Amino acid sequence: MLQHKFVIEWADGSTEVRTSTLEAYGAPTGKGHSAMALTVGVPCGIATQLVLDGVINQPGVHAPYSKEICDPLRAEVEKEGLGLTEKVL
Repeated sequence: MLQHKFVIEWADGSTEVRTSTLEAYGAPTGKGHSAMALTVGVPCGIATQLVLDGVINQPGVHAPYSKEICDPLRAEVEKEGLGLTEKVL
């Protein structure tokens, strides 16, 4: 379980609380991959494949903050069942 909590103050002065939650389960010991292995290895493998396919073509080392990197990476990670659940509290 990983959860980010955001307290947002809008221009009109109103506030809102949002959460973004990742819930992942690993396989039982000896039966497959741990949740840690899945949440680290799967995004890394997908990012590598996106570079090899030319979807991500920027030279150098980049954090996934730009739309050009983040959007295709997020789409593929979600296909693997590792998406985040967003809620407004």
